[in-house]
Amino acid sequence: MTPRHVAAWIATVCGLSAIPAHAQYQGIVSLPPVGPGDSRLLLGGSGIVRPAYLGSDDLVWTVLPFIDYANRNGFFASTGSGIGYSFVNTATTQVGVRMIPRFGRRESQSADLRGMGDIGFGVEASVYWTQALSRVWTVGLNLRGGDKGAELDAGVRRDFQLAPTTRLSVTGFMTAANGTSQQNWFGVDAGQSLASGYGPYAPSSGLRSAQLAVSANHVFAGRWIAIGGVGLGRVLGDAADSPIVRDRSTATAFAAIGYQLF
Repeated sequence: MTPRHVAAWIATVCGLSAIPAHAQYQGIVSLPPVGPGDSRLLLGGSGIVRPAYLGSDDLVWTVLPFIDYANRNGFFASTGSGIGYSFVNTATTQVGVRMIPRFGRRESQSADLRGMGDIGFGVEASVYWTQALSRVWTVGLNLRGGDKGAELDAGVRRDFQLAPTTRLSVTGFMTAANGTSQQNWFGVDAGQSLASGYGPYAPSSGLRSAQLAVSANHVFAGRWIAIGGVGLGRVLGDAADSPIVRDRSTATAFAAIGYQLF
């Protein structure tokens, strides 16, 4: 696994605080785990500190496994990228489809969600495109959706090679959502209003959030990889005016370590 591939993966990871319900490892990049000519299996663990939900002022910790398999033919399956296939998989362009987890939201995560009900675990379909404009600049689009609505992520990443085994990436992206998604994650219907005490609220489709993430990865002892990053975001538009939003600014931190078996 090259530093470039790890940088692409962590840039995706650091996008998580811009996604409602924190469906981990979703973001603008959605790059396949490896490029043409490579295959790998990477195992490890990760820890994330993040808001309890997008717009919350409560922080929660999450510990997750890190399992990542990718085949040079474009197939991949991982806790990070989901399960999918890149039918265009060149050194500069990736286009593909995947299935990714949506982790939902529970009332118990925050007192501010009392009466709002739970949003259960689900699976979303995603179509992605990324394009390397140069050796250091990459742009991407990621359209994803399921029974709770649809979102579009769009953004850019800048990579910095600090040393032969150390790489820094800066990623910026924005997320837009349709009306169904906005209502599920930020709206308050009549039943929720009665149970929670919040006034009814029906947000419209539009721009939801903006995110800036800085991440670094370091390859050491041959096959070991250490990864870390921080993300700062802002809730925007009708989502920011939701009565459940306590803090329009978001912050997320992430660290992981993994070992490449092949």
